[in-house]
Amino acid sequence: MSVNDDVLQASSESFWEVGKYMRTVKRCDNGYKLCDHLRQFIETRSEIEKKYASMLSAWSKKWSEFLEKGPEYGTGQAAWYGVLQEADEVSSLHTDMAERLMTEVYASIKAWQKENYHKSLMHFKESKDFEDSFRKAQKPWGKLLGKVMAARKDYHTACRTEKSTANQENNAKGDSTVSQDSVRKLQEKLEKCRLEVQATREKYEACLNDLNGYNARYIEDMTEVYKKCQDFERKRIEFFKKTFFEIHRCLDLSVDPRYAQVYTNLHGTVARTEPDQDLKWWSTSHGVDMPMAWPAFEEYSPELQAISRRGKGQVSAGEGGITITSIRHSREDSLGSFTSETNQPPTYSSVSQRNSVAVTGASSSTRAAASSSVPASYGRNGDNPFGETDEGDEEGFDLDDNSNGWAVRALYDYDKAEEDEIGFKAGDVFVQLTNEDEMGWCKGRKDGVVGLFPSNYVERI
Repeated sequence: MSVNDDVLQASSESFWEVGKYMRTVKRCDNGYKLCDHLRQFIETRSEIEKKYASMLSAWSKKWSEFLEKGPEYGTGQAAWYGVLQEADEVSSLHTDMAERLMTEVYASIKAWQKENYHKSLMHFKESKDFEDSFRKAQKPWGKLLGKVMAARKDYHTACRTEKSTANQENNAKGDSTVSQDSVRKLQEKLEKCRLEVQATREKYEACLNDLNGYNARYIEDMTEVYKKCQDFERKRIEFFKKTFFEIHRCLDLSVDPRYAQVYTNLHGTVARTEPDQDLKWWSTSHGVDMPMAWPAFEEYSPELQAISRRGKGQVSAGEGGITITSIRHSREDSLGSFTSETNQPPTYSSVSQRNSVAVTGASSSTRAAASSSVPASYGRNGDNPFGETDEGDEEGFDLDDNSNGWAVRALYDYDKAEEDEIGFKAGDVFVQLTNEDEMGWCKGRKDGVVGLFPSNYVERI
């Protein structure tokens, strides 16, 4: 503008003051920056959701590994797995949330920002257009205001000069040392100052009248540009409102039927925990309800002496051969003779003694019942220790050496006595390849080595 800065001194922070429209113009630039901030706002929230989902998955995996090798069993173990399943499913939901925030909300903000804000050199075109419009509307009024400020300055200067001259004239009249000629000159000067004051006052008032007469036009022009700025800002605020509703839709998992189903399933899983059922399974698998081949009187049989280590799993039940009896005892039958030694693993003083253990009178149906009394461990794949035995786990079904077999855990330490056996420590986990034979031996694979081991030293997991 043509108005000097030293003349135009803003008297307030009013929008109508010269140059104060720049705050409204700058709002356009701020709107673009707010879009940037909102994009960053969404991006960081998406990263938080991804990290949370990742932490849930890692937590679930860690405790799954614990349960696979841990002491929990049965429906109690199923409750643990139910909570871990909840973590996996919630992790999936939060991963989906993070992806929606980026693909739907973030992308929408970026597209809107690009469509509504246009770069022009180092400024946004919208800001420059508004600034030019405001400057054009304010320029005539600013010129008139400049004239008013200049006229006011001249008037105030004339007033100060007139007042100073009047003081000098009064002092000269009261001072006898001042000549009459000097007093007359001061009086002439004072008269000129009074005329100057009157002239500048009339000019000042005329400038004010011109300015006030233009005020209506000035207000109309500035208001028109201001409304355009308001409309532009309204679009941004309405878009932000819509965007925050989109954010709400992404974040609100309570309306997602999958989220509600997660906790319905978890409640059902926990409700299926049955202490009596778990205790019964333990009793039949590892407790007093397990079958026991109680020692019985044995007649001498020459075939017993002919059994060799290579004969494991090949003993026939023909005439004169070895027969196995599987007598299921009750607590009442053995209460008097039950000691702590019955809980220890069988021990053998020699290989021949281990190979010559035999009992009589077993039926195939009794053996099948004994075999099915140790169910598979309850795992995350849904196997239930109280479910039916899978086909192929029946007694007498042997797998190839190349078969995958199934996992077992050692209950006691076992040191191999011959080269075709495998040894292990209590707690070791390895693969059982075959069911037990008539002598109670199984084939397994541990650390890449295939060999025989006693079946009652391990439990299936």
